[in-house]
Amino acid sequence: MLNSWKAFSGTVLCGLALMVAPGPDGRVEMARSADAFVDSVGVNVHLSYANTPYRDFPSVERALTELEVRHIRDGLLAPAPQGFYEHLNELGHRGIKGIFVTNSGESDSLLTTFPARLPESFEGYEAPNEFDTSRDPDWSGRLLTFVKSLHDAAKADPATSALPIIGPSLTRPASFLRGAAWSPFFDDANLHNYFAGRNPGTRGWGGGGYGSIDWNLKLADEAWPGKPVVTTETGYQTDVSEPQGIPEDVAGSYMPRVLLEQWLYGIRRTYIYQLLDLGDKDRFGDNSYGLLHSDFSPKPAYLAIQGMLRLLSDPGPSFRPGGLEYSLTGDLSSVNFCLFEKHDGAFFLALWIEKSGYDVDSKKRLKVPPQTISIRTQNPMAVTVHSFDDAGAMHDSRRRVGRVSALELTDKVIIVEFRSSLSDDSAKSGH
Repeated sequence: MLNSWKAFSGTVLCGLALMVAPGPDGRVEMARSADAFVDSVGVNVHLSYANTPYRDFPSVERALTELEVRHIRDGLLAPAPQGFYEHLNELGHRGIKGIFVTNSGESDSLLTTFPARLPESFEGYEAPNEFDTSRDPDWSGRLLTFVKSLHDAAKADPATSALPIIGPSLTRPASFLRGAAWSPFFDDANLHNYFAGRNPGTRGWGGGGYGSIDWNLKLADEAWPGKPVVTTETGYQTDVSEPQGIPEDVAGSYMPRVLLEQWLYGIRRTYIYQLLDLGDKDRFGDNSYGLLHSDFSPKPAYLAIQGMLRLLSDPGPSFRPGGLEYSLTGDLSSVNFCLFEKHDGAFFLALWIEKSGYDVDSKKRLKVPPQTISIRTQNPMAVTVHSFDDAGAMHDSRRRVGRVSALELTDKVIIVEFRSSLSDDSAKSGH
């Protein structure tokens, strides 16, 4: 369970709950690239799990492609099951690249030659997974030896020297400082920050904010000061019989917020755990983390993330986003927001109430009353409101051109699209 922090100021790009909303008329809020956010999203897969639904590669490929995710996480395997490399390269050919988890028994030769087996897919190494669960009392020393070896081998080889190395994932708070010596040997710190059935903006459920994003990021920064952070696992179980399980529709509300909250805190990429339920609870205790059921039918979280990524996707050359003059008024308590821009000048403001919709301890739903706010822009804008229903489907509501729009916010993300009235009128007339 682990995470980072962010500062808030008059020029902040996004806002957290209980922070001041964008200021009075005339103040410009700077946006960030919509496509950069889309590129911050990844998902875990297990293409080598031949005794699970992952064996159906055509369905896996279709699910990833339709989700419009660009990054996956899997294991570095050699030898590998039949089709493993071919399938990963096929995904890479479609623009879906992978990071690959190493293990401490792999040789320098394997580590440096493995990327050549995945020329279409390989985009980074990851140090061993949750190695602090090892029964070896010197697990941290063994891990230091391996991570240094991985770093030295990869960085010395011209074919792999540019590939990033993501550090080890850990499961216990005390493990972080034991790993402080690893810092020179990886590029990005790694967090497995699960929220144990709580809302993604939770302030924690233990001493000192235990389990919150702030708490987790503090662990990483104390061990590896200044390192950028990647979350290679986070997600929710949707089997409510599990101690941390929550209903599917609640996960559908939380998961888009997870991605936005992680982005707000400066976490470079978030890999959801995982794409697909494994299907056999007796064999796989974590069988309900998937965005899809084991028969590939979508859960609300899959559809909501799909809708958000499709809406914000904007591939193209790098550009410098501009600013939008707007203000928020009304009941802004616990309201979070984030502003994005596309190449064509359209702005997208994501807003939501960051409260819990489910008490995971008592297994009871919690009512989050809607809050009414108004958005006022300095100039007339054509407004489209993109919202999600309980099943995760996105719905669009077009507003008339104007300066003020009243909105009812809930604990589901809504995304307000702003376009200049001039470009809107031109589009209508075919110019």
